[in-house]
Amino acid sequence: MMDYIVMDLEWNQNPYGKNNNHPDIPFEIIEIGAVKVNDDLEVVDEFQQVVKPRVYKRLHYKIQEITHLTIEELNSGEDFRKVIRNFLNWCGDDYIFCTWGSMDLTELQKNMKHYGMERILEFPLFYVDLQKMYSLCYEDGHIKRTLSYAVEELNIKEDEQFHRAICDAEYTAKVMKAMDFDKVKEMLSIDTFYSPRIKEEEVFVRFPTYTKYISREFLSKDEMFFDRDVSSMKCNVCDKPLKVLIDWFSDSGKMYYCLGECQEHGYVRGKIKVKPREEDSFFVVKIMRSTDEEGAESIREKQESIREKRRERRQKSLDSEIVIEEIWDEDEIKSELDDK
Repeated sequence: MMDYIVMDLEWNQNPYGKNNNHPDIPFEIIEIGAVKVNDDLEVVDEFQQVVKPRVYKRLHYKIQEITHLTIEELNSGEDFRKVIRNFLNWCGDDYIFCTWGSMDLTELQKNMKHYGMERILEFPLFYVDLQKMYSLCYEDGHIKRTLSYAVEELNIKEDEQFHRAICDAEYTAKVMKAMDFDKVKEMLSIDTFYSPRIKEEEVFVRFPTYTKYISREFLSKDEMFFDRDVSSMKCNVCDKPLKVLIDWFSDSGKMYYCLGECQEHGYVRGKIKVKPREEDSFFVVKIMRSTDEEGAESIREKQESIREKRRERRQKSLDSEIVIEEIWDEDEIKSELDDK
């Protein structure tokens, strides 16, 4: 049976300010804590190790304040590579990560990349984002609550300090058990620290109310929209082509939106997020989601708002050109008078 690895990390940062951060590793992991949870959501094992720092050898005062770790404790820890090997061996063969938010997995892979441990984790990397699932259970699916907020709201006994990796992992597992996890456990997240390298690695997943597509890398927007998997508008339920109500449009070139209608399943709204990669390349995350009249209207309003802002910018530019012409006219008149 698959285990849930409920994981939490603590990390340090440059004690002299972010302007002095190492470019590859702004946050250096100093502790890994995790609990192994079975299908009954019971904790069956735990893992905790302190990591000896190699990049930032002094603790940022804020990190020391919230974790109560000392540099002496960290210096008695193990090398990062050894800790990761121990951790992954402890995880076993059949597991899925569970985290509170997406940042832990991002920083884990940044640290692993820094130490030459690239693409060791499964790809694509599905995981349980319990912060998102908590919001889906109790709020709108978008609000991001802190772990301590969820612990308090669910009346979980606070018998350990927060901001130590093993304690936060234990609290996260308790929230997982206390919430209606069965209701949302299929709503997995997909980590995008590494993107697909070729067409065959691209990711397409169908969830109950939406589909998610993660593309390979592109070098231009023309190349991106030439790809039919990116530009097509299909129903997230039946996969049939939609009647296009509003074609893809953008507010900044980083986000694109569309609206279509399926004869059988109604309105579907689309969103493309352009995510940069190194060396001027990028990939996209595309979501097609069932929506209602209110959701459809929000897309119409967004398009109209963008059009209005563009009209305002054009008018402002035109007004500026008129002012410049008037200044030139005044200068010419003055020059002619001076000549006389």
